[in-house]
Amino acid sequence: MNVVKFVKAETNGNDFVIINENEKSFSDAQKKTIADRKFGIGCDQFIFIQNEQEKYVVDFFNQDGSHADMCGNGACAVTKYIKKTFNENSKILDLMISGKLYNVSTSEDGVTVSFDLPKEIGNVISTGNKHLVMKFSDIENLEELVEKYPECNLHFIEVISSNTIKMKTFERGVGWTLACGSGAIAVGFYSKIKGKIKLIQDGGESIVEVFDDCVTLTTNPKLIFEGEFYE
Repeated sequence: MNVVKFVKAETNGNDFVIINENEKSFSDAQKKTIADRKFGIGCDQFIFIQNEQEKYVVDFFNQDGSHADMCGNGACAVTKYIKKTFNENSKILDLMISGKLYNVSTSEDGVTVSFDLPKEIGNVISTGNKHLVMKFSDIENLEELVEKYPECNLHFIEVISSNTIKMKTFERGVGWTLACGSGAIAVGFYSKIKGKIKLIQDGGESIVEVFDDCVTLTTNPKLIFEGEFYE
């Protein structure tokens, strides 16, 4: 019987299973089982990480076993994991995600990950993942939207004030989730608000700031527990 060591983490209720191994060692069926809340550990996404030549190579997968190009909350959570597991003292780290290098930093405010400015393709916003931003009232059209935009995460928003937005997320490969980091980036960019933007999600709050050349996401991830999974 194989034993897989893991750490469970969460960022605003967006929960993750982090495994310090190569994802290629696991079949699609094993990945789905790990994420299953009844037959496995249970999570929104699971994360594989490898320490390679002064950078950390990270792979994200959804509950259904599909690959995710990026996960903002996951990047923050895995940074917290790296600091603990590898005794990493540097306040600035490089994460290699889907072949792209992301800069993450830690401070008293939490963990901050920096994204390139998102790309707008029609009404879809790409942050690495594809996102569609709509009003709260559009939730009633959920089934139609999922069918029409199967590759997108769907975000429903309500502007609360000049710098505060409430949002709910239906995530590709997961379903309704308590928070979405790359989605918060997309919503912040979509809003055209200058300066710091507070994103209120069902699982908690995060801060997005849009600059001329990048967008940053700041959250407070937590490591919950570690354990062993018997395949």
